[in-house]
Amino acid sequence: MLSREGVPFTAYNVDEDDRAYDELIARGFRTIPVTVFGEGTDVVDVVNVVNVVIRGFDEPALMTAIADWRAKAGGQAPPDSQ
Repeated sequence: MLSREGVPFTAYNVDEDDRAYDELIARGFRTIPVTVFGEGTDVVDVVNVVNVVIRGFDEPALMTAIADWRAKAGGQAPPDSQ
């Protein structure tokens, strides 16, 4: 969904990345996906604008976070994030 909406993100595979798994557990999450908006380079998917954590695939919550990102960032992705 983030790709389709043109939102830059970083995905981490917690099955293959021990650091990402440890961060996921440290935050109290036990299931994936987790989408983190606005915290630099955190657990699963990240966009640096708003501070929102979405557990699971919650399309309405994701669309709200994307709309907030667009409003605050003008919807423009950094040139090196695509």
